[in-house]
Amino acid sequence: MSGINLDECKFTLLSMLELIYVDLKFHMEVVLLVIMEHDAMLIEKQAEELKFRARKDSARYDPLFKVGTEVEACLLDDKGSSVNASPLIKELQNSKFFQNSGCMIDYEYGSGQFEFKTSPIPITNLLDLETIYEEFIIEHLEKAIKKVFKEKIVIPVFLGANPSPNILQDNIVTDIDRYKKLFEWQSKFSDIELEGKRFKAAHIAAGIQGFHFHLQGRNPTYAVLMFNHILNLIASSIILGANSKLFAGKVFSFHEPRIYLYDQSEQQNSGFPAITTYPNNIENYIDYIKSRKPIIARDYFDLEKERHDDVRIRLNSEFYRVETRIVSVQPTPKALMAMIEFFVGYIYKAILEESYGEKLLRSLSILREERQASVQSGFNATSHFPMVDTIKVQLDYARKGLSDLNVKPEFLNILESRIKNRISPSEYVASLWDKKFNGSVHETIFEVISHIWEKTKKNEPIM
Repeated sequence: MSGINLDECKFTLLSMLELIYVDLKFHMEVVLLVIMEHDAMLIEKQAEELKFRARKDSARYDPLFKVGTEVEACLLDDKGSSVNASPLIKELQNSKFFQNSGCMIDYEYGSGQFEFKTSPIPITNLLDLETIYEEFIIEHLEKAIKKVFKEKIVIPVFLGANPSPNILQDNIVTDIDRYKKLFEWQSKFSDIELEGKRFKAAHIAAGIQGFHFHLQGRNPTYAVLMFNHILNLIASSIILGANSKLFAGKVFSFHEPRIYLYDQSEQQNSGFPAITTYPNNIENYIDYIKSRKPIIARDYFDLEKERHDDVRIRLNSEFYRVETRIVSVQPTPKALMAMIEFFVGYIYKAILEESYGEKLLRSLSILREERQASVQSGFNATSHFPMVDTIKVQLDYARKGLSDLNVKPEFLNILESRIKNRISPSEYVASLWDKKFNGSVHETIFEVISHIWEKTKKNEPIM
């Protein structure tokens, strides 16, 4: 019996495995191309259907400025460490409040985060929306936390950035397929550096919290007008609502580091809409959305959501809604309502006085410059003139718009005081950190978040 040449066998086996690998890789690439082609065809088909629907709906007269909200927050313990929010979310989901109110509690990108959503209500019922937030925070959130976390002190944090250094780790991402795919996508990007501190791109979203609100337009045309005028409020809302100077155990000099870091982490897939001109109609906007390269999106509606613009038109329901995403979560319900009044009053006045309103639409390049300056410099930001002067005019315009809408301004004075005193939650928290810092980052974090939580429970806005 002749001997077996092991080297030849190994060579033959390796060659066969290489051929199998090449063949499998080829077939996988073919399958992927087929899937991508199918998805592209589906997106195109849906886009044309949405354009047809918009043309048909051009004369609609839906109730104006129904507002729905989404607020993100995080959980920290008395050591300043992140706490998994899953047990709390499950407890609240089963409560009668969420079963009866139409509100929702849900998971977010970070395992220590949660999201509270409210159903659309008329802008004239903003006081009712404030009451819903107060009821959630005082009567349900606090009690649920004490029930779920019996063995330790846990505090819900309504800040635009998570103060804990412990968020900067891979296991902080929620175990949900969509979030895991986004984490995998962002893990390929380079680290981000800000003022001597390095961040992995995939960690950023787990450490920031925003306030998103949806405003209903009368019809497709009105929604586009709303979108255009909101672009002109982005820089101002950053200055007034900044809430993220304290992030990952460090106080940054940037007015709103949350936005800078998120923009970098998404590799230009977030931020100011990547449009070259103001859209003239909903069809222009649909073309803009479908021009974007998908990340994990399989259809138009996923693509619409995947692009994390500061403001976007949502077409995923029978109504035409505009979602504003630029504002940090605010520490109190009253401050959240103030932001809504600011946007609604300004938009309504601008559209009502259409001939003058068109003059309010400034160059997109200037708006981008103002956004960048606001993120970095806050109340000291300048464009062609100081941003503070622009905000004063816009607030006055918003107050007149609310009057024209027959809505009594209940909360706008909060923002007027902020501009007068040149203070936002960002400055307030940074000052609080300086006063309370005792050499221990974790102890100081706990003192700061405890102080802010008392303001949240008492609904005492920073102004």
